[in-house]
Amino acid sequence: MSRVALIGRNSLEYISLLIEIWNSGNCAVLIDCQPPYNAAAEMMREAGVKKCYLQTNVWAANVVNEFCDIEFICFDVDNTAIFVIPDCLYNKFVPNYSKAEAVIIYSSGTTGKSKGIVLSHFAINTNADAVIKYITSSADNECIYTIRHLSHSSTLICELLVALKSHMKMIVAASTPVPRLVFSAISKYHVTILCVNPTILSLLCDELVRRSYTISSIRKIYVSGAVLSDATYEKAKIAFVGVSIFNAYGLSEAGPRVAVQGPENCNCNSAGKPICGVKVVIVNERGMTVTDEERGVIHVKTPSLFSGYVMGKEKYVSLYQGWLNTGDIGFWDKLGELHVVGRVDDVIICDAHKIYPTDVEKMILEDSSISDCVVSQCTVNGIEMIGCLYISDKDCAIGIVRRIKDRLAQYEIPKRYLKTEAIPHNNRGKVDRKAVSEILSIGMKK
Repeated sequence: MSRVALIGRNSLEYISLLIEIWNSGNCAVLIDCQPPYNAAAEMMREAGVKKCYLQTNVWAANVVNEFCDIEFICFDVDNTAIFVIPDCLYNKFVPNYSKAEAVIIYSSGTTGKSKGIVLSHFAINTNADAVIKYITSSADNECIYTIRHLSHSSTLICELLVALKSHMKMIVAASTPVPRLVFSAISKYHVTILCVNPTILSLLCDELVRRSYTISSIRKIYVSGAVLSDATYEKAKIAFVGVSIFNAYGLSEAGPRVAVQGPENCNCNSAGKPICGVKVVIVNERGMTVTDEERGVIHVKTPSLFSGYVMGKEKYVSLYQGWLNTGDIGFWDKLGELHVVGRVDDVIICDAHKIYPTDVEKMILEDSSISDCVVSQCTVNGIEMIGCLYISDKDCAIGIVRRIKDRLAQYEIPKRYLKTEAIPHNNRGKVDRKAVSEILSIGMKK
Protein backbone atom coordinates (compact mmCIF):
# COMPACT_ATOMS: atom_id res chain seq x y z
CA MET A 1 0.00 0.00 0.00
CA SER A 2 1.30 3.43 -0.97
CA ARG A 3 0.03 6.89 -0.17
CA VAL A 4 -0.72 8.73 -3.41
CA ALA A 5 -1.58 12.43 -3.38
CA LEU A 6 -4.37 13.89 -5.51
CA ILE A 7 -4.50 17.64 -6.08
CA GLY A 8 -7.01 19.31 -8.36
CA ARG A 9 -10.40 20.93 -8.68
CA ASN A 10 -13.62 18.97 -8.87
CA SER A 11 -13.73 17.11 -12.19
CA LEU A 12 -14.56 13.76 -13.73
CA GLU A 13 -10.85 13.13 -14.05
CA TYR A 14 -10.35 13.80 -10.34
CA ILE A 15 -13.05 11.30 -9.38
CA SER A 16 -11.72 8.72 -11.83
CA LEU A 17 -8.19 9.00 -10.44
CA LEU A 18 -9.49 8.73 -6.88
CA ILE A 19 -11.24 5.45 -7.72
CA GLU A 20 -8.11 4.19 -9.50
CA ILE A 21 -6.02 4.88 -6.41
CA TRP A 22 -8.46 2.87 -4.30
CA ASN A 23 -8.75 0.03 -6.80
CA SER A 24 -4.94 -0.23 -6.87
CA GLY A 25 -4.92 -0.86 -3.13
CA ASN A 26 -3.44 2.53 -2.31
CA CYS A 27 -4.44 5.37 0.01
CA ALA A 28 -5.52 8.70 -1.49
CA VAL A 29 -4.00 11.77 0.15
CA LEU A 30 -6.46 14.53 -0.72
CA ILE A 31 -5.02 18.03 -0.65
CA ASP A 32 -7.05 21.12 -1.42
CA CYS A 33 -5.55 23.02 -4.35
CA GLN A 34 -6.16 26.45 -2.77
CA PRO A 35 -3.35 26.52 -0.15
CA PRO A 36 0.13 27.57 -1.40
CA TYR A 37 2.30 24.82 -2.83
CA ASN A 38 4.78 24.93 0.06
CA ALA A 39 1.96 24.00 2.47
CA ALA A 40 0.91 21.17 0.17
CA ALA A 41 4.53 20.04 -0.06
CA GLU A 42 4.77 19.84 3.72
CA MET A 43 1.60 17.74 3.86
CA MET A 44 2.84 15.33 1.19
CA ARG A 45 6.25 14.85 2.76
CA GLU A 46 4.69 14.44 6.18
CA ALA A 47 2.46 11.67 4.75
CA GLY A 48 5.36 9.98 2.95
CA VAL A 49 3.90 10.59 -0.52
CA LYS A 50 6.09 9.47 -3.41
CA LYS A 51 3.60 9.98 -6.24
CA CYS A 52 1.15 12.80 -6.85
CA TYR A 53 -1.56 13.29 -9.44
CA LEU A 54 -1.61 17.03 -10.07
CA GLN A 55 -4.09 18.92 -12.22
CA THR A 56 -2.33 20.88 -14.95
CA ASN A 57 -1.98 24.61 -14.24
CA VAL A 58 -2.74 24.33 -10.51
CA TRP A 59 0.89 25.20 -9.86
CA ALA A 60 3.43 26.88 -12.08
CA ALA A 61 5.53 24.42 -14.09
CA ASN A 62 8.77 25.42 -12.39
CA VAL A 63 7.34 24.61 -8.96
CA VAL A 64 7.02 20.91 -9.75
CA ASN A 65 10.75 20.77 -10.48
CA GLU A 66 11.47 21.60 -6.84
CA PHE A 67 10.01 18.27 -5.70
CA CYS A 68 12.81 15.90 -6.60
CA ASP A 69 11.54 13.28 -4.13
CA ILE A 70 7.97 13.10 -5.52
CA GLU A 71 6.86 11.80 -8.91
CA PHE A 72 4.26 14.10 -10.45
CA ILE A 73 1.72 12.91 -12.99
CA CYS A 74 -0.16 15.88 -14.41
CA PHE A 75 -3.67 15.47 -15.74
CA ASP A 76 -5.88 17.76 -17.79
CA VAL A 77 -9.52 18.38 -16.99
CA ASP A 78 -12.58 19.46 -18.88
CA ASN A 79 -13.34 23.05 -17.89
CA THR A 80 -17.08 22.37 -17.63
CA ALA A 81 -18.43 24.36 -14.70
CA ILE A 82 -20.94 21.66 -13.75
CA PHE A 83 -20.88 17.98 -14.68
CA VAL A 84 -22.88 14.79 -14.23
CA ILE A 85 -21.16 11.65 -12.98
CA PRO A 86 -21.39 9.10 -15.85
CA ASP A 87 -22.26 5.42 -15.58
CA CYS A 88 -18.67 4.37 -16.27
CA LEU A 89 -17.52 5.82 -12.93
CA TYR A 90 -20.32 4.10 -11.01
CA ASN A 91 -19.28 0.83 -12.62
CA LYS A 92 -15.61 1.51 -11.87
CA PHE A 93 -16.20 1.97 -8.15
CA VAL A 94 -15.83 -1.13 -5.94
CA PRO A 95 -17.11 -1.02 -2.32
CA ASN A 96 -14.39 -1.94 0.16
CA TYR A 97 -14.82 -2.72 3.87
CA SER A 98 -11.21 -3.57 4.70
CA LYS A 99 -9.38 -1.91 7.58
CA ALA A 100 -6.68 -0.71 5.16
CA GLU A 101 -6.10 3.03 4.76
CA ALA A 102 -8.45 4.57 2.21
CA VAL A 103 -7.92 8.29 2.48
CA ILE A 104 -6.03 11.00 4.31
CA ILE A 105 -7.97 14.22 4.65
CA TYR A 106 -6.44 17.41 5.95
CA SER A 107 -8.42 19.41 8.47
CA SER A 108 -9.35 23.03 7.91
CA GLY A 109 -6.76 24.15 10.43
CA THR A 110 -9.07 26.63 12.19
CA THR A 111 -7.48 25.90 15.55
CA GLY A 112 -3.89 25.49 14.37
CA LYS A 113 -1.91 23.61 11.77
CA SER A 114 -3.88 21.34 9.43
CA LYS A 115 -3.65 17.71 10.48
CA GLY A 116 -3.75 14.67 8.24
CA ILE A 117 -6.68 12.48 9.33
CA VAL A 118 -6.41 8.81 8.31
CA LEU A 119 -9.63 6.95 7.52
CA SER A 120 -9.96 3.29 6.55
CA HIS A 121 -12.14 1.83 3.80
CA PHE A 122 -14.30 0.29 6.51
CA ALA A 123 -14.77 3.66 8.20
CA ILE A 124 -15.82 5.63 5.12
CA ASN A 125 -17.97 2.88 3.59
CA THR A 126 -19.75 2.22 6.87
CA ASN A 127 -20.42 5.93 7.35
CA ALA A 128 -21.70 6.26 3.79
CA ASP A 129 -24.04 3.30 4.34
CA ALA A 130 -25.54 5.04 7.38
CA VAL A 131 -26.06 8.22 5.35
CA ILE A 132 -27.73 6.26 2.53
CA LYS A 133 -30.30 4.97 5.04
CA TYR A 134 -31.63 8.45 5.72
CA ILE A 135 -30.82 10.46 2.61
CA THR A 136 -32.48 8.32 -0.06
CA SER A 137 -36.10 7.43 -0.58
CA SER A 138 -35.93 6.17 -4.15
CA ALA A 139 -32.42 6.31 -5.61
CA ASP A 140 -33.73 6.11 -9.18
CA ASN A 141 -35.51 9.44 -8.78
CA GLU A 142 -33.04 11.24 -6.52
CA CYS A 143 -30.48 13.70 -7.84
CA ILE A 144 -27.89 15.10 -5.46
CA TYR A 145 -25.99 18.33 -6.17
CA THR A 146 -22.79 19.29 -4.37
CA ILE A 147 -20.89 22.54 -4.76
CA ARG A 148 -18.11 21.92 -2.25
CA HIS A 149 -14.70 20.46 -2.91
CA LEU A 150 -14.31 16.70 -2.90
CA SER A 151 -11.26 16.89 -0.64
CA HIS A 152 -13.60 17.75 2.24
CA SER A 153 -14.68 14.71 4.25
CA SER A 154 -18.38 15.55 4.22
CA THR A 155 -18.43 16.03 0.44
CA LEU A 156 -16.29 12.98 -0.27
CA ILE A 157 -18.02 10.48 2.01
CA CYS A 158 -21.54 11.77 2.67
CA GLU A 159 -22.14 12.91 -0.90
CA LEU A 160 -19.81 11.38 -3.53
CA LEU A 161 -19.40 7.98 -1.86
CA VAL A 162 -23.12 7.87 -1.06
CA ALA A 163 -23.93 8.52 -4.72
CA LEU A 164 -21.45 5.92 -6.01
CA LYS A 165 -22.69 3.22 -3.61
CA SER A 166 -26.41 3.89 -4.14
CA HIS A 167 -26.12 4.73 -7.88
CA MET A 168 -27.85 8.01 -7.17
CA LYS A 169 -27.59 10.61 -9.93
CA MET A 170 -25.03 13.24 -8.91
CA ILE A 171 -24.30 16.72 -10.19
CA VAL A 172 -20.97 18.28 -9.18
CA ALA A 173 -19.80 21.86 -9.47
CA ALA A 174 -16.19 22.21 -10.60
CA SER A 175 -15.78 25.12 -8.20
CA THR A 176 -18.07 27.17 -5.99
CA PRO A 177 -20.36 28.82 -8.56
CA VAL A 178 -22.28 32.07 -8.25
CA PRO A 179 -25.81 31.58 -6.84
CA ARG A 180 -27.62 32.14 -10.13
CA LEU A 181 -25.67 29.28 -11.71
CA VAL A 182 -26.60 27.03 -8.79
CA PHE A 183 -30.29 27.67 -9.42
CA SER A 184 -29.82 27.21 -13.15
CA ALA A 185 -28.30 23.76 -12.53
CA ILE A 186 -31.10 22.84 -10.11
CA SER A 187 -33.67 23.57 -12.79
CA LYS A 188 -31.73 21.95 -15.65
CA TYR A 189 -30.92 18.68 -13.90
CA HIS A 190 -34.04 18.44 -11.69
CA VAL A 191 -31.97 18.33 -8.53
CA THR A 192 -33.83 16.92 -5.52
CA ILE A 193 -31.11 17.08 -2.83
CA LEU A 194 -28.81 20.08 -2.36
CA CYS A 195 -25.72 19.88 -0.12
CA VAL A 196 -24.21 23.14 1.14
CA ASN A 197 -22.44 24.78 4.05
CA PRO A 198 -24.04 27.66 6.02
CA THR A 199 -22.14 30.36 4.10
CA ILE A 200 -23.31 29.11 0.71
CA LEU A 201 -26.85 28.62 2.02
CA SER A 202 -26.97 32.25 3.14
CA LEU A 203 -25.82 33.44 -0.31
CA LEU A 204 -28.46 31.32 -2.02
CA CYS A 205 -31.15 32.76 0.25
CA ASP A 206 -30.09 36.31 -0.62
CA GLU A 207 -30.27 35.49 -4.34
CA LEU A 208 -33.79 34.08 -3.99
CA VAL A 209 -34.85 37.37 -2.42
CA ARG A 210 -33.50 39.32 -5.39
CA ARG A 211 -34.81 37.10 -8.20
CA SER A 212 -37.30 34.34 -8.84
CA TYR A 213 -36.07 30.88 -9.88
CA THR A 214 -37.68 27.56 -10.72
CA ILE A 215 -36.61 25.24 -7.91
CA SER A 216 -39.69 23.03 -7.60
CA SER A 217 -37.61 19.84 -7.90
CA ILE A 218 -35.73 20.52 -4.65
CA ARG A 219 -37.08 18.50 -1.74
CA LYS A 220 -34.24 18.54 0.78
CA ILE A 221 -31.25 20.69 1.67
CA TYR A 222 -28.54 19.22 3.89
CA VAL A 223 -26.38 21.78 5.68
CA SER A 224 -23.01 20.76 7.15
CA GLY A 225 -19.43 21.91 7.52
CA ALA A 226 -20.03 24.53 10.22
CA VAL A 227 -22.57 25.51 12.87
CA LEU A 228 -25.74 26.80 11.22
CA SER A 229 -26.82 30.03 12.88
CA ASP A 230 -30.45 30.54 13.87
CA ALA A 231 -30.59 33.60 11.62
CA THR A 232 -29.49 31.68 8.51
CA TYR A 233 -31.77 28.78 9.42
CA GLU A 234 -34.81 31.05 9.64
CA LYS A 235 -33.81 32.86 6.45
CA ALA A 236 -33.57 29.53 4.60
CA LYS A 237 -37.01 28.39 5.78
CA ILE A 238 -38.51 31.59 4.36
CA ALA A 239 -36.53 31.57 1.10
CA PHE A 240 -36.94 27.86 0.28
CA VAL A 241 -40.68 27.49 0.75
CA GLY A 242 -41.77 23.86 0.92
CA VAL A 243 -38.19 22.56 1.10
CA SER A 244 -36.98 20.60 4.14
CA ILE A 245 -33.84 22.10 5.66
CA PHE A 246 -31.84 19.40 7.45
CA ASN A 247 -28.92 20.31 9.65
CA ALA A 248 -26.11 17.74 9.89
CA TYR A 249 -23.20 17.45 12.30
CA GLY A 250 -19.93 15.61 12.15
CA LEU A 251 -16.16 15.82 12.02
CA SER A 252 -13.57 14.10 9.86
CA GLU A 253 -12.26 12.05 12.78
CA ALA A 254 -15.71 10.45 13.12
CA GLY A 255 -15.93 9.32 9.55
CA PRO A 256 -17.44 12.09 9.33
CA ARG A 257 -21.22 12.06 9.88
CA VAL A 258 -22.39 11.86 13.50
CA ALA A 259 -25.92 13.26 13.66
CA VAL A 260 -28.55 14.67 11.33
CA GLN A 261 -32.05 16.04 11.35
CA GLY A 262 -34.88 14.05 9.81
CA PRO A 263 -38.53 14.74 9.00
CA GLU A 264 -39.43 13.89 12.60
CA ASN A 265 -36.96 16.32 14.18
CA CYS A 266 -36.49 19.40 12.03
CA ASN A 267 -38.71 21.91 13.78
CA CYS A 268 -35.81 23.82 15.27
CA ASN A 269 -32.18 24.54 14.47
CA SER A 270 -30.72 21.42 16.09
CA ALA A 271 -28.28 18.85 14.73
CA GLY A 272 -30.94 16.18 15.06
CA LYS A 273 -30.11 12.74 16.43
CA PRO A 274 -27.20 10.31 16.02
CA ILE A 275 -27.17 8.33 12.78
CA CYS A 276 -27.37 4.53 12.66
CA GLY A 277 -24.55 2.87 14.60
CA VAL A 278 -23.34 6.05 16.29
CA LYS A 279 -23.66 6.98 19.96
CA VAL A 280 -23.24 10.45 21.46
CA VAL A 281 -22.83 11.60 25.06
CA ILE A 282 -22.28 15.06 26.49
CA VAL A 283 -20.14 15.31 29.58
CA ASN A 284 -18.77 17.97 31.89
CA GLU A 285 -15.10 18.55 32.65
CA ARG A 286 -15.17 15.69 35.18
CA GLY A 287 -16.47 13.22 32.59
CA MET A 288 -19.97 13.04 34.10
CA THR A 289 -22.93 13.07 31.72
CA VAL A 290 -24.94 16.30 31.86
CA THR A 291 -28.69 16.80 32.14
CA ASP A 292 -30.93 18.07 29.35
CA GLU A 293 -30.16 21.64 28.25
CA GLU A 294 -26.90 21.64 30.21
CA ARG A 295 -23.82 22.38 28.14
CA GLY A 296 -20.89 20.02 27.97
CA VAL A 297 -18.29 18.47 25.68
CA ILE A 298 -19.62 16.20 22.92
CA HIS A 299 -18.12 12.69 22.84
CA VAL A 300 -18.78 10.17 20.07
CA LYS A 301 -18.58 6.39 19.71
CA THR A 302 -18.69 5.32 16.06
CA PRO A 303 -17.66 2.36 13.89
CA SER A 304 -16.28 4.95 11.47
CA LEU A 305 -13.64 6.26 13.88
CA PHE A 306 -10.46 7.46 12.21
CA SER A 307 -7.27 5.40 12.42
CA GLY A 308 -5.16 8.28 13.73
CA TYR A 309 -3.27 11.31 12.47
CA VAL A 310 -0.38 11.29 10.04
CA MET A 311 1.58 13.22 12.65
CA GLY A 312 0.80 14.00 16.27
CA LYS A 313 -1.83 12.89 18.72
CA GLU A 314 -5.42 13.83 19.41
CA LYS A 315 -5.74 17.38 20.66
CA TYR A 316 -8.51 16.64 23.13
CA VAL A 317 -8.16 13.92 25.75
CA SER A 318 -11.20 11.69 26.11
CA LEU A 319 -13.27 12.49 29.18
CA TYR A 320 -15.63 9.54 28.80
CA GLN A 321 -14.74 5.84 28.46
CA GLY A 322 -12.23 6.42 25.68
CA TRP A 323 -14.85 7.85 23.29
CA LEU A 324 -13.78 10.50 20.78
CA ASN A 325 -13.63 13.95 22.35
CA THR A 326 -14.85 16.16 19.51
CA GLY A 327 -13.79 19.42 21.08
CA ASP A 328 -17.32 20.72 20.44
CA ILE A 329 -19.67 22.18 23.03
CA GLY A 330 -23.29 21.07 22.89
CA PHE A 331 -26.42 20.08 24.77
CA TRP A 332 -29.50 17.86 24.48
CA ASP A 333 -32.88 19.56 24.31
CA LYS A 334 -36.07 18.22 25.89
CA LEU A 335 -36.87 16.27 22.70
CA GLY A 336 -33.55 14.45 22.76
CA GLU A 337 -32.07 16.42 19.87
CA LEU A 338 -28.43 17.47 19.78
CA HIS A 339 -27.46 21.13 19.64
CA VAL A 340 -23.91 22.22 18.80
CA VAL A 341 -23.07 25.67 20.11
CA GLY A 342 -19.37 26.03 19.36
CA ARG A 343 -15.86 24.83 20.00
CA VAL A 344 -14.11 24.34 23.30
CA ASP A 345 -11.39 26.64 21.96
CA ASP A 346 -13.95 29.38 21.25
CA VAL A 347 -15.21 29.59 24.83
CA ILE A 348 -14.08 32.87 26.34
CA ILE A 349 -12.97 32.95 29.97
CA CYS A 350 -13.64 36.31 31.63
CA ASP A 351 -13.06 36.76 35.36
CA ALA A 352 -13.37 32.98 35.84
CA HIS A 353 -16.71 33.01 33.97
CA LYS A 354 -17.35 31.00 30.80
CA ILE A 355 -18.80 32.95 27.90
CA TYR A 356 -20.25 31.09 24.93
CA PRO A 357 -19.92 33.41 21.89
CA THR A 358 -22.83 31.81 20.03
CA ASP A 359 -25.24 32.74 22.84
CA VAL A 360 -24.28 36.40 22.51
CA GLU A 361 -24.32 36.23 18.71
CA LYS A 362 -27.87 34.86 18.66
CA MET A 363 -29.12 37.82 20.65
CA ILE A 364 -27.28 40.33 18.48
CA LEU A 365 -28.73 38.75 15.33
CA GLU A 366 -32.27 39.30 16.57
CA ASP A 367 -31.87 42.73 14.95
CA SER A 368 -32.93 42.19 11.33
CA SER A 369 -30.62 44.99 10.18
CA ILE A 370 -27.60 42.88 11.21
CA SER A 371 -27.02 40.12 8.66
CA ASP A 372 -24.13 38.40 10.45
CA CYS A 373 -21.83 38.82 13.43
CA VAL A 374 -19.03 37.15 15.36
CA VAL A 375 -18.17 37.68 19.02
CA SER A 376 -14.55 37.10 19.93
CA GLN A 377 -11.89 37.97 22.43
CA CYS A 378 -9.49 40.68 21.31
CA THR A 379 -6.71 42.84 22.70
CA VAL A 380 -6.80 46.64 22.74
CA ASN A 381 -3.85 48.57 24.14
CA GLY A 382 -2.73 45.45 25.97
CA ILE A 383 -6.12 44.87 27.59
CA GLU A 384 -8.14 41.76 26.73
CA MET A 385 -11.84 42.27 26.15
CA ILE A 386 -14.79 40.96 24.17
CA GLY A 387 -15.49 42.49 20.79
CA CYS A 388 -18.15 42.11 18.13
CA LEU A 389 -17.59 42.17 14.37
CA TYR A 390 -20.89 42.66 12.56
CA ILE A 391 -22.32 43.21 9.08
CA SER A 392 -24.95 45.90 8.65
CA ASP A 393 -25.71 48.95 6.53
CA LYS A 394 -25.77 51.13 9.64
CA ASP A 395 -23.96 51.61 12.93
CA CYS A 396 -25.63 49.29 15.45
CA ALA A 397 -23.35 49.40 18.49
CA ILE A 398 -25.60 51.52 20.71
CA GLY A 399 -28.70 49.58 19.68
CA ILE A 400 -27.02 46.23 20.42
CA VAL A 401 -26.04 47.27 23.92
CA ARG A 402 -29.52 48.59 24.66
CA ARG A 403 -31.13 45.31 23.58
CA ILE A 404 -28.85 42.89 25.41
CA LYS A 405 -27.76 44.76 28.55
CA ASP A 406 -30.67 43.44 30.62
CA ARG A 407 -30.54 39.92 29.15
CA LEU A 408 -26.87 39.06 29.67
CA ALA A 409 -24.44 39.27 32.52
CA GLN A 410 -22.20 42.33 32.40
CA TYR A 411 -19.14 40.23 31.57
CA GLU A 412 -20.94 38.70 28.54
CA ILE A 413 -21.62 42.02 26.83
CA PRO A 414 -19.07 43.01 24.14
CA LYS A 415 -17.19 46.17 25.01
CA ARG A 416 -16.14 47.10 21.48
CA TYR A 417 -17.93 46.92 18.12
CA LEU A 418 -16.68 47.07 14.56
CA LYS A 419 -18.85 47.20 11.44
CA THR A 420 -17.52 45.29 8.43
CA GLU A 421 -18.57 44.21 4.95
CA ALA A 422 -17.65 40.54 5.37
CA ILE A 423 -16.91 38.00 8.09
CA PRO A 424 -13.69 36.07 7.38
CA HIS A 425 -14.14 32.37 6.63
CA ASN A 426 -11.63 29.70 5.74
CA ASN A 427 -11.82 27.73 2.48
CA ARG A 428 -14.21 25.23 4.06
CA GLY A 429 -16.83 27.79 4.99
CA LYS A 430 -16.04 27.97 8.70
CA VAL A 431 -15.69 31.28 10.52
CA ASP A 432 -12.04 32.10 11.04
CA ARG A 433 -12.23 33.31 14.63
CA LYS A 434 -8.51 33.95 14.84
CA ALA A 435 -8.80 36.36 11.90
CA VAL A 436 -11.85 37.97 13.51
CA SER A 437 -9.89 38.54 16.72
CA GLU A 438 -7.06 40.15 14.75
CA ILE A 439 -9.45 42.40 12.82
CA LEU A 440 -11.15 43.51 16.00
CA SER A 441 -7.85 44.24 17.69
CA ILE A 442 -6.42 46.18 14.77
CA GLY A 443 -9.66 47.95 13.94
CA MET A 444 -10.16 49.17 17.49
CA LYS A 445 -6.74 50.75 17.63
CA LYS A 446 -7.63 53.16 14.84
